[in-house]
Amino acid sequence: MEFQDKVADYGPKLEALQRKLALDGVEFIQVHTVDTSGAFRSKITPLKLSPYGEAINAILYCVAHGDGQPMGDVAFASPTANEENGFPNIKGIIDPATVVQHGWKPEYASAITFSYMLDGAPCPYDPRGVLARVEQRAAALGYEPRFALEYEFGIFHADHDLMRAGRYRELKPWGHSLTNYDLVRSGEYQDFAAELIRRMKSIGIGIASLVTEYGFGMYEYALTPKTALQAADDAMRAKLHLRELCAERGLVATFMTRFQPPGKESACGAHHHVSLWKDGQPAFAAGPNRLTPVAEKFLAGVLNRMQETHLLFRPTVNSYRRFDRGAWSPEDVAWGFENRTAPIRAITTPNDGACRFEHRAPGADINPYLSVAAILAAGCEGIEKDLPLEAPVSGDLAKLDKPKLPRTLNASIDAFANSDFCAEAFGEAFRDNYVESRRAEQAAFEAWQASHITDFEWQRYFVN
Repeated sequence: MEFQDKVADYGPKLEALQRKLALDGVEFIQVHTVDTSGAFRSKITPLKLSPYGEAINAILYCVAHGDGQPMGDVAFASPTANEENGFPNIKGIIDPATVVQHGWKPEYASAITFSYMLDGAPCPYDPRGVLARVEQRAAALGYEPRFALEYEFGIFHADHDLMRAGRYRELKPWGHSLTNYDLVRSGEYQDFAAELIRRMKSIGIGIASLVTEYGFGMYEYALTPKTALQAADDAMRAKLHLRELCAERGLVATFMTRFQPPGKESACGAHHHVSLWKDGQPAFAAGPNRLTPVAEKFLAGVLNRMQETHLLFRPTVNSYRRFDRGAWSPEDVAWGFENRTAPIRAITTPNDGACRFEHRAPGADINPYLSVAAILAAGCEGIEKDLPLEAPVSGDLAKLDKPKLPRTLNASIDAFANSDFCAEAFGEAFRDNYVESRRAEQAAFEAWQASHITDFEWQRYFVN
């Protein structure tokens, strides 16, 4: 849909919401745009839901993680914003379906945008727009996709001096133990959990559970299922408001996939639970340890494109420190019923409504719009092409000759860059821009390595 068509559709709805929010006491609004890396870029304004659109800084689609820290590489080369075009603004419009009033701060509301180019065409680099188009593909097949994301993350005591100096490894984890499912890791934990659940409920986000995870400072929440775009919106908002709650209490949250050395304690995953529904009924359910034909085709598609789309599940240098089949972080292309060592765990109990696939490859550093789009686009292709499903695995995957997922960021970049499927599913312009973003990420890491002498070198060579 072109920008002017969107304005015609959304404008009256935004004007009505403006009046309602004002009557309900809202004074301010947070307007969120999702960037390429999967962060909300937000502004606070007096309450204003413009029916004519918003200005969006196009650099959001070529900005580096952490705005370039510690290398100063703020932006990567991109056709959307560069020296040649003068780093322009493009257009955006608030999606009325995302406008919510905050129950814990009722003077605030928030909303999420779609982005458009200056000529009115949808912005090809907008991750939210990418997912919306893939969701339409599923709808054209007659299905409603539902996703639920669960995030593992770390919470530490904030020390702003250490953080400004980049000395994050010196921060102290919140809580005194590393025990799973522990209600007394910290005296404030239960109150913190209740407040987060309460806040999310006030903006329509369900938290199914919040638990302590294995590891000092490790926690996990699971969100309740929504349609694809709603689920990604919920994932982004839950991360933001968790970080907000932490900041209020002198804490800081991280979604870095591994902050403990590999092999020690847990890493931070972001497992995706996915199902299709048709006419209000689960389309995957066929009884315990059984799948319907459409579920088999969907899963066959996901497996068929897993290597090509792997970059969207493990998008950073740090992502590849989470590879560990023994710690239930998958390394192979495989699936199994209730098998946590495979990237796809098929769950068929306790009832038909719970039948779903758990995709276990994504880490907590994903852009959820892109990871959800990758799963959904591959699954839709499986249905469209009537792909056959391989047999489920059982036993030790390490002893089976299954295809392997790319083990480095560079390998994942190459698989994505050479994928005609990814160009078709997400748009060639998006694919190429995302490839440049990841190549810039790898280049920044290599430049940092080249400018530092490591602890390994000091300890191995200094006295010999």
